[in-house]
Amino acid sequence: MKLQGKIEYLDDHQQLFENASFAAKVRSDIQDGAVYVVKKVFTQAQCSSFVEYLKCVGRSSLPNYQPIERGTGNFHRINRWDERSYVKACFHQFVFYPWNEDLFSLFELARPVFRAKNLISGNGPDRFHGRDGEDGCVMRLAFQFYPRGIGGMNLHRDPVDFHQLTVPTLTLSRKGVDFHEGGAFVQMDSGERIWTDEISDVGDVVYFNASMPHGVEIIDPHAADDWLSFEGRWMLLFAINKLAGTSQVADAQDLGGANGD
Repeated sequence: MKLQGKIEYLDDHQQLFENASFAAKVRSDIQDGAVYVVKKVFTQAQCSSFVEYLKCVGRSSLPNYQPIERGTGNFHRINRWDERSYVKACFHQFVFYPWNEDLFSLFELARPVFRAKNLISGNGPDRFHGRDGEDGCVMRLAFQFYPRGIGGMNLHRDPVDFHQLTVPTLTLSRKGVDFHEGGAFVQMDSGERIWTDEISDVGDVVYFNASMPHGVEIIDPHAADDWLSFEGRWMLLFAINKLAGTSQVADAQDLGGANGD
């Protein structure tokens, strides 16, 4: 990947939507290892409202995992370095699907990011946007909270196929304010890392090749873990996932050991 380590910034998504040759360039750059950051996609007020709502959900209801199947309800779950997971990690996840009632219009707010994700992945901008999904795939919004003292995710690669080249991430926490050590990174062939929390701000969306090794180094590793304080790192994944039971379902590849486990 000849562009590994290159970081590009865009003021908004419009050039992607309006200029097919520019979208093709961005796709090629990301395939070659570049990282793109689109600035101020969401306001800080919107980001704060997302996080405050999810804190209330996390404190007031029991976590309960559900598989990626058509008709699955929105849910939240805790993964605490579960040995059964393909990628070992420690986080609190809040998942939303488009077939459920969307009281906060999350999917409408996220539509520009999903359209950009599709263009970068070589798809039509509105592919997979149907409420029930398309071609065995569905849009999924996955907010993830990594608690101080314990939250992290092993070095891994995500599947790249017809449905995605990139899994955009929305920055919801500010390194140096909400947490101080660790955070998300993309790893180069040389072993050097791009720390995505250090090249983006709250409200920015980061795009990179999902097949590049990446992970989350433990957040503030010397802090005492306190799940219900919800102090640590927040993010949002804009995923296109293959439904359970469909053909060609691919799993992420855990490269192991990124967080010392």
